[in-house]
Amino acid sequence: MQTTNKKVRILNLILILITLLAIGSAAYLWFENQAKNTTHTHQEPQVSSPVFLTLKPFTITLPPSEDNLDINKILYVGMVLRVEDEDQKTVLLEYLPEVRSDVLLLTSKQYVNNLKKESGKLELQEQIKTALSRQYDAKHSVKIDEVLFTDFIIR
Repeated sequence: MQTTNKKVRILNLILILITLLAIGSAAYLWFENQAKNTTHTHQEPQVSSPVFLTLKPFTITLPPSEDNLDINKILYVGMVLRVEDEDQKTVLLEYLPEVRSDVLLLTSKQYVNNLKKESGKLELQEQIKTALSRQYDAKHSVKIDEVLFTDFIIR
């Protein structure tokens, strides 16, 4: 009877160890699977820092308005262009004379009455963004994300 009791105890011990190993394996696999799922769901897209190109300020003589009351008005405007990456900034720097010329020609067509209003300034920003977001040569195109005015004085 003593040997039967020992056999039952050993058999119970073996069954308990097998059960513990099975539970441990199942828990390990479950946690591994959860870790893989959370890694995929919590991946945040890389946020790159903004890239800015500061243009030297422009001094532009504005055309007279329709009512001819604002003759010889001058606009002093400084701006910063925000682009996606350093490559686009490099392209703009390589073509800086063209960029400055485009901005100058576009700004010199603006009327004082429009630029005094916020809507006129916003429209000018959009026009500059559209004019400078283009293909500069066969290899390089640039998309301007935002035009920011840093100085804006009408005299």
